[in-house]
Amino acid sequence: MFKFVRKSVQMAVRSQQISFGFYTHGLAGALTSLGWEVGKRGLRQVNILAGSSVPFDSVFGKNLARTFISLGPTFIKLGQVLAARPDLVGEPISEELKVLFERVPPVKFSAIQKILRQEIGRANLKRWFLSIDPNAMASASISQVHQAVLKDGTPVILKVQKPGSADTVRADLALIEAFVRPVHLVYPRLNLLHMFADFKEATLREIDYREEAKNIDRFRKNYKKLFSDSDVVFPRYFPKLTTERVIALEPMHGSKMGTLRKGSTVARQAAAKSLSAVLEQIFDHGFFHADPHAGNLFFLEDEGRVGFIDLGLVGQLNPEDKRKFLRVLMAILKRDREKLAKSLFELGQAGKKANYDKFESEIQSLLDEVKKKGLDKLRMDQLVGKLFAIARKNSVHIPNRYVMMLRSCLVIEGVAKSLDPKVNIFDIAVPIVAKSLMKTYSPINFIRKMF
Repeated sequence: MFKFVRKSVQMAVRSQQISFGFYTHGLAGALTSLGWEVGKRGLRQVNILAGSSVPFDSVFGKNLARTFISLGPTFIKLGQVLAARPDLVGEPISEELKVLFERVPPVKFSAIQKILRQEIGRANLKRWFLSIDPNAMASASISQVHQAVLKDGTPVILKVQKPGSADTVRADLALIEAFVRPVHLVYPRLNLLHMFADFKEATLREIDYREEAKNIDRFRKNYKKLFSDSDVVFPRYFPKLTTERVIALEPMHGSKMGTLRKGSTVARQAAAKSLSAVLEQIFDHGFFHADPHAGNLFFLEDEGRVGFIDLGLVGQLNPEDKRKFLRVLMAILKRDREKLAKSLFELGQAGKKANYDKFESEIQSLLDEVKKKGLDKLRMDQLVGKLFAIARKNSVHIPNRYVMMLRSCLVIEGVAKSLDPKVNIFDIAVPIVAKSLMKTYSPINFIRKMF
């Protein structure tokens, strides 16, 4: 009974905080124009036909970003997802929301110490650690990172969940779901409920660091397979110092991608190898880092290897998913209108109002544009945004696992181009896709499936 009352009070308080956040940054009027009112009792539906529409421009995007930052981890994560969906929120808002990928202010070390004592225990902290640096090495929406040294002199990186993050995330997800469900009934074409379900699942996985440990094990296993490249390294974790809210990792050596000199030989090598690594994870392994931004990537120059950190957010594709998307990619490379339209239509989930002929016609127009510009001048983010917009316009829902995959491609392409402006994602993708197709349809795989 006490837990129920406590949870109800927490939800009510959080609802008020969210309402205040939207009022503070001037977004309440925009919600009203969409048929929602932020009042003393939280969020409620009003006459959806009343009121004039609000222009969702870059000013709105700035205010939305500020609102998400003020509301904490769940909304920052939500904003990061929307930043990768210009087809949903528009290009100006998408650009403004990219600020949410930047550094978040750290919390006091005393709060971090409290979490460490709760998760590892006072006695074990004294038994295991020689020292823990009170100054945060990095800070994200949910976690904070500190350098430490074990009693035997081994340096480690401690990733610690910020106090109250998990409770806030769970409360926020429940409140967002209460908002999404009625909106989905009014705007079923947007498929918001499906998108939210995927977002909820991914976010809940991120607040349990034991899941990150499992991800590290799986990445290591994938790169031990036959025919897999070995130019990738992942940090080792310490099982006895890993809990739901704490994970201890070995430090990653080398240089952060963001510190490499643009256009240098090392930067060009790092660009090609990091791009190749993520594409291999997607198209070959079907298990990939879903947030490969410059802060999560290292380049070990002496070894010529790429190092990945922060492995809590991952994406997965089953063999059928890979085959479907490979067909889309090959159709783009071949500029085949019919195959692209058919493969993209099959990739998504067609709604009742889906119009295949109109869909195919718009795909044709897009391919004409691609042909006119040339693949070498084509920006992946623009192409993906236009493909998603065509799909949404014609009631074809693209599942979130593909959205995560495409976002991963866009992020790593951005990192690679910041290091080497001449690098081309399609040039690097072709041999990886060809290798994946050979493995997918090889006689060995056929025999393996038979037995």
